[in-house]
This record gives sequence, C-alpha cells and structure tokens, in this order.
Amino acid sequence: MTDTSAALAEHGIRLRDHKTGNHKTTCPNCSSTRRKKTDQCLSVTIEDDGRVVWNCHHCGWSGGAGGEGYRPIRERRTYRKPERVENPQRPETLYGWFTKRGITQAVVDQFGIYKTRKWFPQTNVEEDCLAFPYEWQGELRNVKYRTVAKQFRQEKEPEPVFFNADSIAEGEDLIICEGEVDVMSFAVAGFQHVVSLPNGAPSKEEASDKRYEPFGTHWEELVKVRRILIASDMDEPGEMLAQEIARRVGRDRCFRVRMPAGGDVQCKDANECLVDHGIEVLRECVAQAEPWPIDGLHDVEDFAVDVMDLYHGRGPRPLSTGFYELDKAFKYIPGQFIAVTGIPNHGKSRVIDQIAVQTARLRNEKWAMFSPETGEANHVADLCEIWAGQPFYDGPNQRMTESDLSSAMLWLNERIFLLGAVEHTPSIDWLLERARAAVIRYGVTNIVIDPYNEVEASRPEKLTETEFVSQLISKCKRFAKHHGCAVWMVIHPTKMKTTEDGKDPVPGLYDLAGSAHWRNKADAGLVVYRDYENETTFVISKKIRRQPICGRPGSVKFEFIGADRRFRDYPDSYATLGSKDGA
Repeated sequence: MTDTSAALAEHGIRLRDHKTGNHKTTCPNCSSTRRKKTDQCLSVTIEDDGRVVWNCHHCGWSGGAGGEGYRPIRERRTYRKPERVENPQRPETLYGWFTKRGITQAVVDQFGIYKTRKWFPQTNVEEDCLAFPYEWQGELRNVKYRTVAKQFRQEKEPEPVFFNADSIAEGEDLIICEGEVDVMSFAVAGFQHVVSLPNGAPSKEEASDKRYEPFGTHWEELVKVRRILIASDMDEPGEMLAQEIARRVGRDRCFRVRMPAGGDVQCKDANECLVDHGIEVLRECVAQAEPWPIDGLHDVEDFAVDVMDLYHGRGPRPLSTGFYELDKAFKYIPGQFIAVTGIPNHGKSRVIDQIAVQTARLRNEKWAMFSPETGEANHVADLCEIWAGQPFYDGPNQRMTESDLSSAMLWLNERIFLLGAVEHTPSIDWLLERARAAVIRYGVTNIVIDPYNEVEASRPEKLTETEFVSQLISKCKRFAKHHGCAVWMVIHPTKMKTTEDGKDPVPGLYDLAGSAHWRNKADAGLVVYRDYENETTFVISKKIRRQPICGRPGSVKFEFIGADRRFRDYPDSYATLGSKDGA
C-alpha cells in the first residue's frame, strides 16, 4: 500500500485511483446517515508530494495526511535506544545549579545527571544543557535535555517510559509528578518510588494520546502499586494532567498531593516547596495527600470546581453517537452505565458496533468489548464491514477487497480492543480488571459487555439473583465513575409472548432477565426493536437520567442498508414516547 492510499485508508476515504489532482467521493463521516448516501460530497485533493487534503461540503469534515515522511498512526513503531555517554561531565557548576534548588550531589549522582551540548530546534543553535537519562530494566531508553533558559528536547524516536521507571514497585505507593527535578526533590525528602512523564502537562485539551504513552509501557507495574499519589503542578495544566492520570489508573486509589500556599502565593511544585519550605514541609504534603475524593463524605466545596466547569461548559459533555437523529433521544456521558436490550437478532449488538466505529472516527474514542456470543473473529469481521461500508462475504453486493480488509483491521487495531477468556466463563470482577488494564494501557473510554448472561453468575447461597444483579451493576457504575468510562451492558429480555397479529412485542426495561434493577439503576436504557414486516428498526430510549442534555425518551427509525452493512437513521423520525408516531 502506498503512503497516499495508507493515509486515505486510515481515515476511511476510498477513491477509484490515487492520481495527483482533485477527486470526489462519499464522506465516511456522514454519507451513511444521509438519504442521498451516494452523493459525492467529499472533495479530495492529492498533491504532487503525496499529501492529501479533504473537505466535506455537507458535514464540514476536513483534514489532511500523507506527504513526505508520512507514517500512518497505526504503523507498528520502532524505538531507538540512545548510546551511553562514556565519562559523563559533572563539573562543580552542575552540582552548584542543583544545590540552589535544594538537591544534593548524592541525588544528582544517583540519577546519573550530567552536562553536555546539544542542538536545540527552538533556538537553532548548539547549547550547553543538562542531560536526564531515562533508564528502565538496566537499559537506557531515552535522554531528555534542558537548557538554562528551559528549552527542552529528547532523543529521536525514544521508547515512551517514565523517568525513574525502575522505582515502580508492587505493593508500594507511587508518586507521579510533572518533571525530572520534582522527582529528584522527592528523592531528597526520602521518597523512593517517584516517576514523571517525559512531556509534562498539557497546555490545552488534546486529541492525541502521545503524552500518556508511558502508562501503556508500564501498565503491568502500575496495576500492582498500592496507591497513586498525584503531585502534578498546582496550575491549570497540572490539574488537567492530574485528572487524566486519575481517570486512567482509577480514582478509587488516587490521592492528590497539594503544595502549600502562603497568603496569596501558591507554591507551584515539589522543587519550589523544597526550596521555599524545606524537606519536612514536602514530607507533610505527601502525608496529607487527599483521597480522590474522600470516599462517602463530601462538602459543597469538594465539587466547586466541577460545578463551575458545568456552568462554563467545561464539564463532561454529552457525546454524540454519530447518529444525528438518535442524538435527540440519547447521548451519553463518560461515567454512565447504559443498559441495552432487544429481542435476539433484532440488531442491538450491530447498533453498538456502529456507534463504536462512528465515535472512533468522530472523536478517536477507544472501546473495549466483551462479545463471546458473536466470537472474536466474527466480531472483527462485523466491525470491518461497518468501517469499510462493504460486505465481508460474497453476496448480491461486491464484497470488500483483501486490501480493504487489511486497512480496516489496521485502523480498528488502534481503537477497538477485545476482552474475553478462552478457558472459563469470566466473572464481572475478572472483566473489569481487564477493562482497567485497557484504560491504563490504551486510554479506553467505553466498555461493552455483550451480553450479561455470558458473565459468570455464581453467587452465595443466601444472595438472591436480584441482589446479585444489584451488586454487579454497582461494581460497573463504580468502575465507570472512577475511570471516566461509559459501561454498556447488553441484557436479553425474558421470554415474551407474541402479540395477536404474530409480532414480537417491544420489550421494556422491566422485562429484562434477572432483575428490575436494570431499569432502576441504569443511567440510560435503550431498546433495539426490528419490525420485519416494514423492514424498519427502532432504537428507543426508555430511560434518560440526565434530561434534556442527554436527550429525551423517544424512538428513532432506522433502515439497515445491506449494500454497506450499516444502519441509517431516518431524518426527522424522532418521536417522543407515547406519541402517535412513537414505537
């Protein structure tokens, strides 16, 4: 596959050829949802150097990729290990620089810091700088360089590891801070298990996951530590970093280390605290780290920041499913528990799969899915059909090519992760533990368990099924809130009698197998129902806890397009529950 075709395939854009110039095609972002789904509303330009730019004249989706040196984001990465410097320079001026910052010569030597000269792109000259080696498992993985004027650079294509990664220890607390000097400051105060990210804190919201890649490298070690003490800087970027770290590793075991404030002056970080207040105060800051938040006991002040964020539109925002008509009935917020039901073979799993692919395209969301009834290979084939907009198997419509299939799997490989056990039926605890690893390692924000009856349902003799289901839902909701994930649970309805005209009845949330708690405790409840006689599928939101921002209970009509193996919602088909047109 050429660089140009790879760049296009990565974004779901298919052209008849890849010649330089202007092209027209359908839009992977909106065409499947339109009445005129074959309208070639996407303009694509391939430039002489292979770069591609595009713009949709219907939905406004635009972007660019390719060109010289382009590498698809799905490409398997290789890392360069820097060579060790023989006889590194540690002049008195080096130790003097750290002494002014409260860091002893012994700690400088412990971390292997040295002085060197490197070219910096910010100033376009070679400058004196400090070198911070990133060691892990006895090997040098990266070196970060810093000038006196706080210009930074790293080695080319380094492996994403934490600074001081070997200090992560099973059963011990781990402090995560924002920079190498802060790690060394904690070491001066006697703390052994401290790491930092190589790229610090974000200055604004990011779509890229690059900053957090060390969490994927070290996820096996991170899940075994006792507590995570987050000691990022006391400013807005530091708070954004703290929130994302807590989401990934689980808020239930996170504590926030806050630096002291004197009057109107807030101490920014660990090194500033060490210099201005001394070792004992820094130790007190760690000892007084606050739970995230104190479990079960809160005052209004605990939520002041969250409330102000909601007021200013910065809080958790309802997210589109990618079905614009369905958004009137249902949107979701990370942290919610969503119950989905429908009579077998009415399309509920396929609807969730299409939402997964669409949200991965819209917002680069990542999904972890447990779907043993479908089978892993069949499930991947279904997802490939949705991504490519072509059938997987031979039939009345042309099936996808082997190249299309490879492109689909490579794209999905970065965004969809499969949960499952071959040797046993997994319990909910087993599934949520694997889901937690997916959050830490890959930044997953959606968990699908499809269906509930494939989860091990062994329970103590004195525990009724209703009580068991209630506890299971509570575990899922705690996981969702701690990790900022939406948990989607598919539940089959109980056996229902057909209506007088021979049709299957529309199940409600109180018709689900196991317990009425599926209706009572869910944040949202969806029903997928297929009217075979009229070849129409309804997606019905039976319950929406956060009205109206997450929609209002109602039904939306869908058509399944066999040619592209996707659902399409009918424009203006939303009807409130109980209305004449409602399902």
